[in-house]
Amino acid sequence: MIQDRKQPGPISVDPPKLNDLARLLWDAFVAPFRDPTGILLGSAIVALMLWGYHGKLELLGAVWDGWTGPGSDPAARARIIPGIAWDQEWLSFWAGALLVVGIPAIVIRYVFKRRLRDFGLGLPPPGLRRLALLCAIGLLTVSFGTFYLYGHDPAMAATYPFFRDFDGIGQFVVYEIGYLPFFLAIEFIFRGYLLFGMYLLPAPKAGAGRAGLPANLDWRILVPMLAYSAWHLGKPLPELWGTLVWGPATSAVALTTRSIWPIVIVHWLLNVWMDLVIWQQW
Repeated sequence: MIQDRKQPGPISVDPPKLNDLARLLWDAFVAPFRDPTGILLGSAIVALMLWGYHGKLELLGAVWDGWTGPGSDPAARARIIPGIAWDQEWLSFWAGALLVVGIPAIVIRYVFKRRLRDFGLGLPPPGLRRLALLCAIGLLTVSFGTFYLYGHDPAMAATYPFFRDFDGIGQFVVYEIGYLPFFLAIEFIFRGYLLFGMYLLPAPKAGAGRAGLPANLDWRILVPMLAYSAWHLGKPLPELWGTLVWGPATSAVALTTRSIWPIVIVHWLLNVWMDLVIWQQW
């Protein structure tokens, strides 16, 4: 026979007062920055917001009419750097490196008191460089065909390259070289600062594997994954859904090789390849 269980009564709660609301409001803004993880997440949010929606630097446009951002019509916008038609694209890419890498770098050095290489900004250690090269080759090989298909997707072709009025292959190459800082910013904030920070700053719950590597990936990988996918909202659907594959794969590579640079280079090369496929169709 199943016995009836007495249901607990309602919990008695003292009526909240105005000072309770004031304390909660204060804690909402201050409490997250009282521990390293809160500082990590808060500074990442600030850096990304300063860079703007998809790196468009909207705050700059709010104070300067000449700024229209990457992907805008070159014929209808102000020329900022003489002789460079893709100046607003380059400025956005380099601003991303300055804000999204620079702000966390200051926090790492002067708040966390750690080395930048601890967050993936250094080259892979000597004992891991062969593994890093193999990971980069494997990632490039597996993704090469997918990015070729991306180049034939109408939504992707309508978005990339951000600048497209090239007079020839020489201009295309120069533009793409200046595209590299964009991928440094993207991979560092998500696969460097947030990912390494989530594993370094909180007390680890899992044991360590060989050479101090994490024995397994746990829920902490979801924090940079959520941020990475959310940053791509509004992007073409193939790119948005691709974050669900790229994020975990590159996170594993970064943690294993102790560096984001294999991912930065591969991500950049794949997008150069996609831009070339799209540009050749015009």
